Parts: sequence; structure tokens; C-alpha cells
Amino acid sequence: MGMRPVIRAMLLCSSSFLAFAAPAAAQQAPLPGGAQPPQAAAPSLTLPPVTVTALKRVESAEDMAASVTVVTLDDTPFLGTAIDAGTAITRAAPNVQFGGFGQPGNDYVSIRGIGPLGQPANSLDNTVGFSTNGVGTSAFGFPPSLLDVDRVEVLRGPQGTLFGRNALGGAINVVTKPADGTREFRLTGELGTEGHAMTEAKAGGWLLPGVLAGRGAIRYQKLDGDIPNDIAGGDEGGSRLGAARGTLRFTPNDRFSANFVTSYDQDERRSSFAMLREVGGYPRSGADIIPLNERGRSDTSLEMSYKFDSLTLTSVSGYQNIELDGRYDLTDANVFRKAYGFVPAKGADLTLVDEGEQIINQELRINSPEDARISWVAGLNYFSSNYDRVNDSVSSFSPYASGVFDTKIDSRTVSAFGDVSVPVTDRLTLSGGVRVSRDDQDLSVRYTGRGFPGTVAAFRQDSSISDTYVTGRLGASYDWTDAFTTYASVARGYASGGFGRSTINAAIGKDTTAFQASEGLTYETGIKTKMLGGRVENTFGLFYNDISKGQLVSFDSSTFPVAFTFVNQDYDSYGLEWEGRALLTETLSLSGGVGLTKSKLKNTATNAALRIREGNRVPGTPRLTANAEITWDFLQDFSASAQYQFVGSRSVDVQNSYDLASYNMVNLRLGWGDEDFSVYTFANNLLDERPEYNGATYSDTVHSVGVGPGRVIGLGISKTF
Repeated sequence: MGMRPVIRAMLLCSSSFLAFAAPAAAQQAPLPGGAQPPQAAAPSLTLPPVTVTALKRVESAEDMAASVTVVTLDDTPFLGTAIDAGTAITRAAPNVQFGGFGQPGNDYVSIRGIGPLGQPANSLDNTVGFSTNGVGTSAFGFPPSLLDVDRVEVLRGPQGTLFGRNALGGAINVVTKPADGTREFRLTGELGTEGHAMTEAKAGGWLLPGVLAGRGAIRYQKLDGDIPNDIAGGDEGGSRLGAARGTLRFTPNDRFSANFVTSYDQDERRSSFAMLREVGGYPRSGADIIPLNERGRSDTSLEMSYKFDSLTLTSVSGYQNIELDGRYDLTDANVFRKAYGFVPAKGADLTLVDEGEQIINQELRINSPEDARISWVAGLNYFSSNYDRVNDSVSSFSPYASGVFDTKIDSRTVSAFGDVSVPVTDRLTLSGGVRVSRDDQDLSVRYTGRGFPGTVAAFRQDSSISDTYVTGRLGASYDWTDAFTTYASVARGYASGGFGRSTINAAIGKDTTAFQASEGLTYETGIKTKMLGGRVENTFGLFYNDISKGQLVSFDSSTFPVAFTFVNQDYDSYGLEWEGRALLTETLSLSGGVGLTKSKLKNTATNAALRIREGNRVPGTPRLTANAEITWDFLQDFSASAQYQFVGSRSVDVQNSYDLASYNMVNLRLGWGDEDFSVYTFANNLLDERPEYNGATYSDTVHSVGVGPGRVIGLGISKTF
């Protein structure tokens, strides 16, 4: 696909917003004799402002020299009840792509082609920074449950200045509903096909009027699987989610505030990620057992702020405990029969994984006053992750999947940062920031073998690495008019190095080597416009990412069994995106976006043994993504919403051995009622397309994949008391 057709498509979408809204702005025809029509005081019809807090201060999205998507429940009702939060977030943002294995802790996100070249090596090996209410988490902590969420902020481009480590491609910040004293007590329930069920309760209000506000929410939802398992019997693909959150806000005076948030979610998935793509009746599984992967995630944060006359002092403390349990079979019978001509004995290849991570995050920062002409923030941050993993495996064919692997990885990062935005003139604003960080990581490996040929009886390793690095950005924006702004920026991003959690070399008595850090420069320029008195907004952006030392797993064929190691691979991506939103009438709104990304691997000579060719596409990166959403209130208390997403085909690996299929996602919702009581019907994945999120190549005719859920149709009721 060339650039010109996509640019034309973007301009067409933008002009269609204008065309829809223009008739409502047309003037009435003059009356006979030059009489003037009566002037009525028409209500102001403008899009509500969009604010972003991910950058440690409240900013208007339209004023930022960056490409930002803010998804709210008002704009996207599908977000609030999604059982798969990661996919729900990416459906509303162009050039943001979901990938993974259908298992909590093994899913990931890429932005503008910046993502893992293979599987993330450990919990901190992500290229997109994740946080909830500004408190950072690891890849294991993403995504949190979207229970009682106010909005999701998606920032494209490196965000290392304020997010710190591993925000090479961008950042995603989930903002929960605040405890602001608003009285609410609401019950919601849903039933649908494929065993879908959901029940939710929310409550909020003043506990001590004007001083202490509280809010709480709880949810349980499930979805039965519909992917038949040919060996174990039953169905795969089921999900269960239980979540709860409580919030307290203490405001004894105008200067001091304290916000306490605690939450817990239990996420269960029964999904195979290695099913044969070419099997009859696809998708179907040939695993020996129904896989089970669970994540329990508790998250507590306390933010305290005090406003002095010249600055605001803020302390943010966070603690997370994440537990992952997995049980699965990697020898799918359908795959092995077609690829190798045999099927391992039932139960001969099973893996049990028990993982845990404890995260501590402490930040102390000072901000300029909210009404200051020069906006700035500076602070110190401490982040620690204590990770442990016990992998207990039996195998009939692989030395690397036989034995007990006990792995511990302790990581610490200390950072100092500062960011400032200066209005040089009434129209020109310059901004920039810098962050200096130091990483320290310790690895401990203990292995006990089971006598598989080629493996050792026992092995131990203790290693450490450290790294000091700088991230930063420079940006400028110019307001040509109050409704037309251009911006440009350059930013340096960084994804920390470390040790892989799969310490499989221990089985053959070899050390696990550390992978290097990835780094890159991103150049971006764009236009932000308003039309029709603020009823239509558009953002156009162009970007180029130059990334060095992306991580890949390789092997040393001079040893037997072979030893695995990490190698580096450079790549780049460039493209453009358009986003727009329009308030067509008081009851009809429209939003959408288009993203085009071209990516390629470069400097591949050193990795020729891996069959990587110069110019191969970066895996998991679609060339085209698009999304649209429309909401409409009509007749008497009726409402309708429709959401559409297109994701183009993506290469499954760096060799570009085959492509994951493109897919269209359509979600619909039709309801009747008001704020007190409503009844609605919904259809998720109306077209019943199975999105392919990952895969592997065994031969030219044998490929495995992991897929998402199919169509679900249901009915919901919501009542406020």
C-alpha cells in the first residue's frame, strides 16, 4: 500500500467530519423584505476538553507537542465491561497493536512498530510503559482490570522523561474513577451467548461532607470457551475475571489532599497459543490438557499533595503483588502429527509455572502552580521489582523442558527527572525534559534435572548487571490561529537490559547471559486543528523511529545440546496517523483514526544465520490500522453505539515466514433508559472473526496460532438507587 491512498483516505475522513457537521452550522435564508429572523440563544455546542495526567501534571491534549489518544467511557462504552482489557484499549487507538499468548503476564503492546521482536524476555522487558493513576507497573501488571475506570491515556513516542524505563515506544496510563463526593449506587448485570455473564456494583459519596469521600466497585464476569479440544475433551478459550477497587480521598483544606486507592483482580484464562492453523474445523486444540493460566494482582497506592504558594509538593507511593500460575502442554497433537509425523504420549510433556512479582514505586516531585505561565515538574523516583519463578517441566523430546528451574530476578532503578514547558511568545511554546536513571539487576538460578539425556543433574548461577542512561525530549508547538497548531519533537527512548526469565541453559550447565538495552530516537511532526467553533477536531502526525539493539533469542550450534543466547537487531519504522472527533449534534458524536506504519529490519548481516534478511518487516506490526466509533441518543431515551477496528496482516517473526491474518472487529450496543434505569442489548465481535494474536512456523505447511474469542450477543440491565 502506497502513502498517497492512505493520505487521501485520511483527508476524506477528516472532510467527512466537516461535511456531517456543516449543515447544522449553515445560516437560515433571508426573509422577504430583508426582515431578520428572530434570534434565539442557541446553546453552545463544542467538544468537551480532553486532559492528560500521565505527564505528572494536568495538561490539555490539544496543547501537547505529541500524538495522544484519550479513551473515556462516555466515548467508548465498550471499554468499561471488556473482559479482555488489553485488546479493548488498542481498539480505540490507531497504530497501537495488541499481541500475546492469551495468558495473563504474557501479553504485550507495540506502538508505531516498536515492540518485542520475539517474546518479552522478562517482566520488565516491555517497550511500552504501563501505569495506573501514574504509578508504574511491569508487563505482568498490564492490563489492569478496567473496572470503574474514568479514562485511558495512550501516548505515542518515547516517554522516558517522565515514565522512566521501558517507555521506548510510548506509554499507557489507566486513570480510575475518583472519589469526588458524587453520590452513586448502581447495579449492572449482563447475560449472553457462549456463557457470558457479568455482574457489577458501584457506590460512592461523602463519608464526611467536604472532607472525606469514598468510592467502591466490584465485578465478576465470565465467558465459556468454544474451541474444542480433541485430546482432553471439552472446550478451551474460556475466561473469568473478578475485580474490586476502593478509593478514599481526604481534603481537610484547600492546600492538602490525600488519595488512597486499593484494588485486586483475579484473571483466569483457558487458552492455547499453539493450535494448528491448517487443521480442519479451525480453531481447535490438540493439547493433552485444558490449559489454565491465572493472575492475581493486588495494587495499592497513596498520593499526597500539598500546595505551597510557589509550588506543589507531591509524594506517590505504590505497592503491587502479582501472582501468576500456569499449566499447559506445548506438544499440540495436531501440530506434531503434521510437522513431525508422530504424537508424544499423552501427559509426557507438561509444564507447571509458578511466578510472582512484588513491585515498590516511590516518587517525590515538585510542580509549578497550575496557573503558572511556565509549567514545570521535577522529581526523584525509586522502582524495585522482586521476581521469582519456579518452572517444573517434564518432556519427552526437549532437554530444555525437563527439570525444575528456580529463577529469581531482583531489579532496582533510581531516577532523577525534570520537564518544562515555556511559552516563548503568545503563539510559540518550547518544551523539553531529561531523566537520568541507573538500573541494577541480580539473577539467581537453581536447576534440578530429571535425567533427560544431555542435561546436568544440578546447576546454579548468580550474576549481576548495572547500567546508567539518559532519556529526554525536545518539542515545539506554534499556534498559527486559535484553531490551528503545528508541533515537532525529537525524543530519545530506552528499554532496559536484563536477564531472561526462561533460564533454560541451566539444563545443560550453561549460564544465562544478559540481554542488552534497546534505545532509539523518534522524530515527529504534526498538525492539530479545530473546526466549526470547536465541534470538530483533527490531529495529523508523521513519525520516524530509529531503534538499535532490539532483542532476539539465538543459539550456539557449536554445542550439543545447543546453548541459547540473545542477539541484537536494529530496525526502524515510519508512518503517519490521523485522529478526529466530532460532535455532530447534541446527541450524535463520532470519533476515529487511521494509522499507517512501515517497518523494516536493518543491519542484518550479523544475524544472517537466523535467516533474517535486510528489509524484513518488524514482527507484529500491521501496515494499516483503523478505528471508528459512533454514539447516538435518539427518539425517547434510546441510545446506540457502534465500534469498528481494522488491523492489517502482521508478520509472525523476524524471518517473515508467514503473516497473521488481518481482521475486522465490530461491536454494537443498543439501549433504552436514562441515568436511573436502562436496558441494553449488545453484540461483541459481530462478524465472528477470530483475531490471531501470535503464531509460530514449524514448516512451510505447518503453522501454529493463538486466537481471540468469537461472537457474543447478550442483554444487560443497569439500575441506580
